[in-house]
Amino acid sequence: MSAVVSLVPARFLTIIAHLVIVITIFWSRENNVKACLPLDFTQEQYDSEDRNVLPAFVEILLFIAVLGLKKKPL
Repeated sequence: MSAVVSLVPARFLTIIAHLVIVITIFWSRENNVKACLPLDFTQEQYDSEDRNVLPAFVEILLFIAVLGLKKKPL
């Protein structure tokens, strides 16, 4: 029974850690997009990479939402 009790705080901390990481990634989104581009990039290349990064961010947010809203067994 003690293993089950200790899993709840571990799950909560994991979800909170993922949320903090996603928020940090969103705040530094421009820098992350620029990091994957060459030094002399055009606005078109930037916009293209920015569109490619967005689905990954959405997927991470959905993952956090599913884990956070998942019905817990009694």
